[in-house]
Amino acid sequence: MPDSPPPPPPLPHSAEYFGEDRDHWWDPDFVAFLFRSWNLGAPAPRQVLDVGCGIGHWGRVLLPHLPADAHLTGIDREPEWVAKSQSIAAAKGLSPRTHYIQGAAESTPFPDNTFDLVTCQTLLIHVPDRAAVVREMIRVLKPGGCLLVVEPNNLAATQAVGSPRFNEPIEQRLAITRFQILCERGKEALGEGNNSCGELIPGLFAEHGLYNIKVCQSSRASALIPPYDSPAQQALRNQILDWSTRDFWIWSKPDTARYHLAGGGTLAEFETLWSLAMKLAKEEAEALRNNTYHGAGGGICYIIAGWKVVV
Repeated sequence: MPDSPPPPPPLPHSAEYFGEDRDHWWDPDFVAFLFRSWNLGAPAPRQVLDVGCGIGHWGRVLLPHLPADAHLTGIDREPEWVAKSQSIAAAKGLSPRTHYIQGAAESTPFPDNTFDLVTCQTLLIHVPDRAAVVREMIRVLKPGGCLLVVEPNNLAATQAVGSPRFNEPIEQRLAITRFQILCERGKEALGEGNNSCGELIPGLFAEHGLYNIKVCQSSRASALIPPYDSPAQQALRNQILDWSTRDFWIWSKPDTARYHLAGGGTLAEFETLWSLAMKLAKEEAEALRNNTYHGAGGGICYIIAGWKVVV
């Protein structure tokens, strides 16, 4: 009997969320409004650090709103993402304005007081010690500079259900909500971050001495309205359909099981809840294929800014 093929190597961190849908997370007019209303360009940030940059999505969102001579450095723990960021920057003609390196968010290789603007997007939801990363970002931020982060409360999405589930039994809605809460708490217990920690970031900024702290929410909603003809809706629809064929929920099945058990759930309970989550995903996918799914797609994604005191 021939040997079974080896399992595929694990994907780099967050790979499932670096698809085309992420290219539509931000409205350029909203980002321009944010820069104006929060005075993010005064003084003009010329040295910018994007921590946990992934493949550079957030940095590329910011670049058009920065001075022409601004330079953006991205740092990520995954060598694959550093290489991908460099490749995309080259293809878009952004290489002269960008530089990407491998490194840890908790210990970056930069001197104190280096950057005018330090930023991250959906990084703190993945780290074991949010406070340590915030301290490090503040360390490399110049006095008077801005720390700008984007972090969600992903639990809110459990209530933003589309048409197939809008009138579902209350017990089913509660079961899926409890499932996600257990998994998020288990993920944090395992030292892999908490997917709803956006709620805690403004207070964390205050604890670490930042001032003039500002909070708002992203203007984006993940709306799906037949016939899903905008590029953003097409990208989101394709992602949902792809995940439904691979039995992917918020996380893969092995990761979800780890998180659920670490959060206090049982293995028997996990199998029941995973089956329910997959059933709902397939029903949603079928409605999308039939052009009968519709939903406003609300969620909570916070943008939080704070400034470093000038001593």
